[in-house]
Order: sequence, then structure tokens, then C-alpha cells
Amino acid sequence: MTTMLSTTARPKFLAPRKVLIVDDDPIICEVASGLLGQAGWETAFATTPEQALTSLRNDARGVVLCDVHMPGDSGELLATICSEFPQAQVIMITGDPSMESIRHAMQSGAYDYLLKPIRPDELRRVADLAYDRHNLMIEREALIRQNRDFAEQLKSLLEKRTDQLHDSEMRYRTIFDNAVDAILLVTLKDGVIREINAAGKKLIGTRASHAVGRTLHDVFGAQLDDILKEAQESEKRLWKVSRLVSETSYLESHISSAAISRVQLDDVDFLQIVARDRTDFAELSERAELIETELINEQRLATIGLLASGVAHNINTPLMGIYGLAQVIKMKHPDIQDIDGVIAQVERINGIVRNLMWKSRQEQESAPQDIDLNVLLQEELRFLEADMEFKHNVAKHFHFADHVPPIYGRYADFSQSLMNVIRNALDAMHECEAKSLTVRTDFDGSDVLIEITDTGAGIPPEHTPRIFDPFYTTKPPVGKSQNGEPTGTGLGLSTVQKLLAPYDCKFDVESEVGKGTCFRIYVPYKPQSEIESAVEDESAMT
Repeated sequence: MTTMLSTTARPKFLAPRKVLIVDDDPIICEVASGLLGQAGWETAFATTPEQALTSLRNDARGVVLCDVHMPGDSGELLATICSEFPQAQVIMITGDPSMESIRHAMQSGAYDYLLKPIRPDELRRVADLAYDRHNLMIEREALIRQNRDFAEQLKSLLEKRTDQLHDSEMRYRTIFDNAVDAILLVTLKDGVIREINAAGKKLIGTRASHAVGRTLHDVFGAQLDDILKEAQESEKRLWKVSRLVSETSYLESHISSAAISRVQLDDVDFLQIVARDRTDFAELSERAELIETELINEQRLATIGLLASGVAHNINTPLMGIYGLAQVIKMKHPDIQDIDGVIAQVERINGIVRNLMWKSRQEQESAPQDIDLNVLLQEELRFLEADMEFKHNVAKHFHFADHVPPIYGRYADFSQSLMNVIRNALDAMHECEAKSLTVRTDFDGSDVLIEITDTGAGIPPEHTPRIFDPFYTTKPPVGKSQNGEPTGTGLGLSTVQKLLAPYDCKFDVESEVGKGTCFRIYVPYKPQSEIESAVEDESAMT
């Protein structure tokens, strides 16, 4: 089961949707006010720069719609708004656009500009984008304050930890004597045991007083002779012993692993031997390594996802600038044919950016919501197009039923589960010549069916009952892959089962070696209240 790291949720901010319309033509103000009012905006307007500033000072607004040509100096008005209200996003309006006026407005701090006559859909779109940027600026300032608070807390915590370190030195003897692990301090020069704790006494089967003053060779035979010699001749700081048997112990079969390090205390060189019985923990240690690897991968993916989301957001502003300039060039020079290609490519990039940001927002949303599984699958499969193997070498067959109802739940539960199953299917086809992936949805009135079929290696019948067992995998472990074959931790399908348990999902697997596997997930269609209760119970148990 994948263990999610606990982090402080990023704060969410939602400023009121307020806009100030500034134009010396009252008709323009009324038209813009009506268009935005229908979209849910709270509007106000001013016909002079003085009225605009007075209005903003009395009731700050996140978005300002301002005519380029106002009585007096409209550039001064823009500069004053940007200075006094840095979070406000100013959209300039012009009926006589020029590259110089546009450049000047953008350099002076304007968020965007619109051309008269204003198209309603363009006005609402640009106003919504400005509103989003206004919210992000508010959130950024809040995060800066939060980081400042965290820095103060960290400073206080550091001072506290320094005091605790001083106290811990006083408690060293108690901790040493009562440690679960066996600890021995051995002088490096002659290999004589100088100190040993209670667990060490148990390890070697003798009283501590009898062990002190004896040599390592007396207690462990020749097992550590080579390490002692190497430690005397080199500066190496750490040795590991996977099998350590005490020759003086009454339990001759007692097997321990040991970590031996070179330390210096009071200008005397010692070997510190820390030993632990590994008989009952060998399997647990292996599983811990798998979990650690999985956590590192999850953290890396989360970091990359956050960075990708930030990059995508930052691309939007220059992208819209390119789009706007291309539209202006097209208006001024309709005879330039290639400009339509530029606009088409900008729209294509914008679609990719929207998909990335939408996925990022959905993955971060922890509250249950209505989920269209068709849309979720389409977005996740579209996201996989970044994998060149999937994009070019896998035949894809997608069949999404129109009558599939929304499922109430957490988006991340379903997206992670379905991606685990799909990636398993792709991994199974790694060495197959003909690679085909089929994804199908259906609804029978009670259950939503998600069916994922591959033409991979298939699962042997004797392995099928164990595919949901934690840590069970037929793939090589991480770091031991050969010829680029996929690796595994054995946590993929166990995670799927765990995440979908609150929704009472059922699983059906049909597989034939050499022909492929069909994995079916049946998601019961349930009332919202029933799902909320199950998800809350699962979260509390976790």
C-alpha cells in the first residue's frame, strides 16, 4: 500500500468578483456592466480618472476595465492604480490600437487589452483570467506571510532542539543501557570490549561485567578479525555484517546483522558495534526499502507536478500576448496567410496547458465531488501521450458509454487507481510486438464498469490469486532492471484495492498467458451521503 506523506494543505483564496469599468462614454460603461453583470460580476463604473481612484479607494476591486483614451493622462491613471492597488488587474480598452500604445500599456503594468467593439465572450474570458491572476497574487502574498511565520517557528524550534541536545547528553547513559539494539564499544588499537549494554549482554549470552575486558575474537571468533584489521589500517567509517553469531552465546543459531562504525571519544579511537537480531525482520526490511522507494517516487512526482503546474500557469500570460498580437497582425494585414497557422498553434499549446493545469487542480482537491469517469479516463489517457512508447507504439481503442452517471468520490482515488491499472497493462506489453490497449466504460443501472484490456504477457493462473497482495510482483525490483524492462514494488494493485475500498468496488480479472489480460472494475452507483460516510471512515482509519 502506498503511504502518502502528510503535508499542510495549500490555502485557497477566493476574492469577490468585483470589477470597475472606467470610460468617458457612459454607454460603454453600461454595456460592459451589463455583460459582466450577467456573468455574476459585481460592477461599478466611473467616467473620469478622479472618480475611478475615489471608487477604488472606497471599495477595492480585483479587476479594472479602463479606456486607453481618458480625459487627462490615462497612463498616469494606470500607473496610480498599479502603485496603490498592486493586486488589481487592469484591462485596457482601445478603439484605435497601435503597437506603441499596446506596448506602453503592457510595460506600465496592464494585465491585458481589448479592442473596441468589445466582443461579449472575449470580455468575459479576459475578465475571468484577470480575476484568476488577482486571486493568485492574493494567495502568493498569503504564502509569503506563511513562509515568514514558518521561518520564525523554525528558528524557535532550532533553539529548542539545541537545548534538548544538551539534555540528551546527560541522558546518554540511560539510553545506552536501555537500547533495544546491542551496542558494544571496542578500542580500535587492541580490539578489547570497553562498554556493552544490556541488549549486548543478551546477544553474547554473558553478563556485561564478564564481557568488558575481553577481545572481539574471544566473543565472536574470527568473524570480525578482518574488519578490525582494516579499521586499524584505514579511515573507512562504516562496515556492515549481514551475519554475526556469538560463539559464547547459549543460542548458537542466533543470527544478527551488525553495523560497525569508527568513532572517536576523548581522543581515543573506538569501534562502535550496533547489532540487531534480523531473523524476524528480514522480510520487513525488504518491504521497508520498497515503501521508501515508493515514497521517494511519489515525492518526486508531486514536486514535478507542482513545478509543471507553475510553468503551465506562467506560460499563459505570454501565450495570450502572442495570441493577441497575432490577431492584431491578422486584422491589419489580412493578406498574410501564415498568421492563421500561428494562431492555430497557439490555441493548440493553450489546450495542452489547460489540460495540465486541470489535472493538477483535480489531483490536489481532497474533497469528494461528482466525477465523470469518462472525462477522467480521457484526461488521464491524454496525459499519457507524453510517453513516446504509448503515443507511437501502442494501438489504442477507447469506447466510452454516453449513459455513465457521475460517481461521487475523491478524484485522486480514481485517477491514481486507474493509472496504476493502465500502467500495469502497458508494462505487461513491454516485450510484445503487437501492443494494443482497450479501455471501455458501461453502466448497467447499478454498477459503472471500467474495462482495461491489453495484449501483454498475461498472468499465470497460479499467480492470479496473489495480484492484490502487498509487495507481490513478478517485475524486477527498482534498480535491478535489465534491458529497460519495467520495475515494480508490488504496491500498485494493493493500492488500487485500498483506495477503492470505501466505494465497495469489485474487481474481475481474466488473463491468458501469451495473449493478454482483461481487468474489470465495477463501481457501484451510490447516494452521495453513503459515499461521504465511507470515505470519512477510511480516512480516520488511515
